[in-house]
Amino acid sequence: MNSDDRHPDPIPQDHQLTIAELKKQLVQYEQAFQSAAAESEDDHAIDLRQYWQVLVRRKWTIISTTLLLLLIVIVATTMMTPVFRASTVLQIERESGKVLEFESVTAEEAANARDFYQTQYELLKSRTLARRVIDTLGIRPGVADPSNPDGATGPSLLGRVRNLFGGSGDDTAPAVSADVESLFLNRLTVTPVRNSRLVRIHYDSTDPEEAAMVVNTLADEYVAMSLERRFDASTYAKEFLEDRIKQVRADLEDSERELVNYSQQRGIINQEDRLGILTDKLREMNVALVEVEAERLEAESHYQEMLGASTSNLSQMLNSPVIQNLKSQKNELESEYKELLKVFKPAYPRMQRLQERITQVDSDIESEIGQIRGGIQVQYQAKLREEAKLQESIANTQQQILDLQARSTDFQTLKREVDTNRELYDGLLQRMKEVGVAAGVSTNNISVVDRAQVPRSKYKPNLMLNVAIALALGLFLGVLLAFLFESLDDTIKTADELEKLVGKPVLGVVPRVREQKERRSSLALHAHEDPTSAFAEAYRSLRTALMFSTEHGAPKVLHVTSVSPEEGKTTTAVSTAINLAQNGASVLLVDADLRNPSLHRVFKLGNQHGLSDLLVSEQQPAQVTRPTEVDNLFVITSGRLPPSPAELLSSGKMVDLAALASKRFDYVIIDSPPLLGLADAVILADLADATMLVAAAKSTRSGALEAGIKRLRQHSRAHILGSVLTKFDLERAGFGYGYEYQYSYGPSNRRQGRQPA
Repeated sequence: MNSDDRHPDPIPQDHQLTIAELKKQLVQYEQAFQSAAAESEDDHAIDLRQYWQVLVRRKWTIISTTLLLLLIVIVATTMMTPVFRASTVLQIERESGKVLEFESVTAEEAANARDFYQTQYELLKSRTLARRVIDTLGIRPGVADPSNPDGATGPSLLGRVRNLFGGSGDDTAPAVSADVESLFLNRLTVTPVRNSRLVRIHYDSTDPEEAAMVVNTLADEYVAMSLERRFDASTYAKEFLEDRIKQVRADLEDSERELVNYSQQRGIINQEDRLGILTDKLREMNVALVEVEAERLEAESHYQEMLGASTSNLSQMLNSPVIQNLKSQKNELESEYKELLKVFKPAYPRMQRLQERITQVDSDIESEIGQIRGGIQVQYQAKLREEAKLQESIANTQQQILDLQARSTDFQTLKREVDTNRELYDGLLQRMKEVGVAAGVSTNNISVVDRAQVPRSKYKPNLMLNVAIALALGLFLGVLLAFLFESLDDTIKTADELEKLVGKPVLGVVPRVREQKERRSSLALHAHEDPTSAFAEAYRSLRTALMFSTEHGAPKVLHVTSVSPEEGKTTTAVSTAINLAQNGASVLLVDADLRNPSLHRVFKLGNQHGLSDLLVSEQQPAQVTRPTEVDNLFVITSGRLPPSPAELLSSGKMVDLAALASKRFDYVIIDSPPLLGLADAVILADLADATMLVAAAKSTRSGALEAGIKRLRQHSRAHILGSVLTKFDLERAGFGYGYEYQYSYGPSNRRQGRQPA
């Protein structure tokens, strides 16, 4: 900021400056908008390079975590007692071989039963089987305990502890037994073979011979236990059937005795045959009754026809050959009579004889008709009597059957009970004989395919496997810790982070000088003393960036500050001033840090008179301005420390000094105190044309920087030009760029003591 801007005159040039300032602000707004849009797009993208940089920065955390875990695993593995594993293979079928066609007393699994094999696996891991093996081999607590591989006898650790507190040795026996079974089962592994009926049984032990012996004994005991279960089931079934047969036999005898007594009391002899005869008789009479009813209906029909029809129209008369013959004779006689009547008189003897014969034939016809009528009536009455007799016989037979059934109700109940008891007795007797035969058949559905051999090499610990697991786990934990530390570390590490926080471009990145053997005051002059170093080259890049930071070049009055001490703002201010002066510009460096000044120590100048004296007295700026060993570079030290620096810096003399210095010098650089906790930097930012923030890599916290920027923007009209990242370690940051080059200014300009960045 110059004096003309602070005290504008009503001339056209001020109007042009105002328009230029507006254009400048519009450009800045457009750049800020584009930067915000680019940042919004970057937030949604995953940058793998950032993750890689985190891993490189935290590589020692990853390496140390991995090495520590590897060391722990290797030491623990070498200290472990070697364990040997013996294995045997069993084949388990769902059903055993059928020697006999008898049904087994044990439950047979269905062909698609999924829980059968799981049941067998659980039986292999049961405590009952473990106890059988322990009792068979006589395994002692010391042998089963992995902590006692020598198999020393004596009370276990639990027993010794109880003895110390006054417990008896006998009380520990159940606990020791349970411990032995638990240890035994913990060292037993059952592994089914996929898509087969095979199962592998493994046993781990510190003694290889013991491992083979235990797993073979386990297989034998498992087979024996399966056979015993079948035999025990058959034995139990046989005993149960014997007891049940005795009871059923007694019930059968009692029921037969009651049936005999009842038959004797009621006089029932072959009740079933008699009932069958009556039933057959009733069936035959019903058939005969149907036939008689049909005949009676037919006779009744003829009888009704005889009563209602004329004699000549009866079907029986029409169908009777006798009547038809008599009628034929009558017709012949009448025909002969008519023919003779033409010749003879009726009184003629021959005519009279013909008439008698005709009369006799009529009499015979009437007699035959009477007989037919009588026959129809007699036949009808006979059918009625026959039907009545059959109905009476049927009713009598039905009554006899009902009487017989009524008398034989209890008899049938007793007989059914006898039949049921006899069938049950026969079935139980047959089943008992089958079980007795099947109990002697020792077929089994379990067989040993491969017996265990004594292992020659240890099963665990597997050093290579443990090392591989430790390496993978160590790398995983190391990466996890690296990202955890990175998330907890809120310091600024890269220029990208600094640019996002400030919202302005990073003007320069200054590398860390690793081996600094001289005093700290000489670091600010390092760019002057060793112009070919990476340190000097970084500040030359900063100078170039300042030249292109605005449309008018570098700002005339540049304010350099940081959010906290020890971030390199003084070094940055001095190095920037030196580079501008080396470019031929006249530069004034002002030490405005009236609380902890340092420029007088950097240039080894006295500090009796300086900025504070200029602001509180009538001295002129030329009286406190001093030249330095660098050409074109002048400095105003802080002077004596005042009691209220903020009041002095906000005075009108400070404004006049900035305006005058901007006219007399090409560039004015103000080194100010830190931002946080002090008002000095805010006041100085309002006086300068631009403010440049300095942040130290891995030192400046992002929260503090955001608070400082917020304070600048809220309490002043500061124009933040950009930022500078100092103390940046290129090698640890993961960049393969080392500034290994130097400019060739001739032999006299090369410095042997230069340290690479």
